[in-house]
Amino acid sequence: MVRVVQPHRRRCEPDPGGCLRRAGRSGAMTRIAVGGLWHETNTFATPPTTMEDFQVLRGDEIPHQLHGTRTPIGGFLDWASAAEVAVVPTVFAWALPSGIVGSDVYETLASQLVEEITRPRADGVLLDLHGAMVAGGCEDVEADLLHRLRRTIGSTPIGVVLDFHANTSQAFVNAVDVLSGYDTYPHVDVYDRGLEVGELVMRLLRNDVEPSRVIVQPPLMIPPQAQATALGAMSEVMRRAHDAERDPAIVNVVVAAGFPYADIPCAGCSVVVTSNGGPGLARGVADELAQTLWDARDQFRVAQVPPDEAVAQALRVADGPVILVDSADNVGGGAPGDGTVLLEALLRARAKGAVISIVDPNVVTAARQAGEGAVITADVGGKTDARHGRPVPVRGRVVRLQRSDFAYRGSYMTGRRVQAGWAALLDVDGVLLVVRERKVMPFDQEELKVLSLEPARCRIIVVKSAIAWRAAYGSIARAVIEVDTPGVCAANLRGLPYRHVRRPVVPLDEGVRWSVRE
Repeated sequence: MVRVVQPHRRRCEPDPGGCLRRAGRSGAMTRIAVGGLWHETNTFATPPTTMEDFQVLRGDEIPHQLHGTRTPIGGFLDWASAAEVAVVPTVFAWALPSGIVGSDVYETLASQLVEEITRPRADGVLLDLHGAMVAGGCEDVEADLLHRLRRTIGSTPIGVVLDFHANTSQAFVNAVDVLSGYDTYPHVDVYDRGLEVGELVMRLLRNDVEPSRVIVQPPLMIPPQAQATALGAMSEVMRRAHDAERDPAIVNVVVAAGFPYADIPCAGCSVVVTSNGGPGLARGVADELAQTLWDARDQFRVAQVPPDEAVAQALRVADGPVILVDSADNVGGGAPGDGTVLLEALLRARAKGAVISIVDPNVVTAARQAGEGAVITADVGGKTDARHGRPVPVRGRVVRLQRSDFAYRGSYMTGRRVQAGWAALLDVDGVLLVVRERKVMPFDQEELKVLSLEPARCRIIVVKSAIAWRAAYGSIARAVIEVDTPGVCAANLRGLPYRHVRRPVVPLDEGVRWSVRE
């Protein structure tokens, strides 16, 4: 059971064991404020992110919706329950990855979060942040947010969980006390990171640790398609990071692969090491891991196949499902999800048994007006911008029409509900086209099962994702084909119009020299 304390009630409860009491609050239960602000910002994406795009939980809504979920805040809450700590739920706002957050939106959410954390005079703070949020006029939101908070709560310990794709900066590291980052991509350990940061904040309150933090950032941006932690060069980096954590003097190691679709100076991979005591040991470990990342830079390349050839290869596989990865239209990276290049290739090949999802609320409305069983003609997709393909004229039968909300049941953020909105399943010459009202990240098979589709029986499944789709479909995939499609999440970073990233940087520049020893 989570003990929840409302900020305005100032309630204190006894701590039977006494081990959680902090100096200056004798006889009072330790109170931990919990909240967060989560957004992965693709600065190349349109349109801007508005307040309507955010889901905002306040006060008791946080434990009501997130207790029992395998999320960072679910981890915070379970840790607090086990530690007999009183939780002060504040504000948690999150939105699907998308374009730059409006300056007024960030100002409103940041002010509300800081105010709600400051009001109850908590003993510590636990925050779920992303690490790659960008707002109008603020390139490093997480650092700005922590410095705002620090000005109001002083030395009160702040613990943060960051995403694996965080663009971590020195300013952020200076403002936080303890942090952890996802160790996995697909992100299947996020709950554990919440538990970890809760325990680290408690160690600070007990004076069991004196953290020293060091950040090293080589001039390297890694496309997400090459960031899988169980594959290739990144798996070796993570193995070495875990080896380093076996040293009792190392509190933890955060390897952040970075989010290259944020055109900001701190974009790119980084290593943050926290040691107990002085920074010397942390510096040595951070240098070694950063050098390992740099030395592997040529391995972070992605081989992709043109769309028509990818479909032809998939159709030659005897049994499905074959996963066609449309990562340039990655809805989990800020792309619109209405890219049509692969849809056109599937239709040209008459790829019966293929399933592809496209975001197009106008077509969903047309299908609802026509009803199940009707045959409709519509121009599908390609409406957000011209970078992901053109609208494709289709004529298909409405096989299914329903709200498609679901809860994650697999290894990714288990238990969290997804407000997916209405969806229409169209049969277009044997190609099953799921037209969605909203973007849905393909991180769980429930996204298709809710529409009575059985993924294991599909011949081809198109995923608009880079790596995280593996949490849903990796175990059933007969083959995986990376497809070269256009979009704001393209693997070829040189094709994107960068203006603000630090230079020189790999892979944008040739002949870059760097070493931790220089």
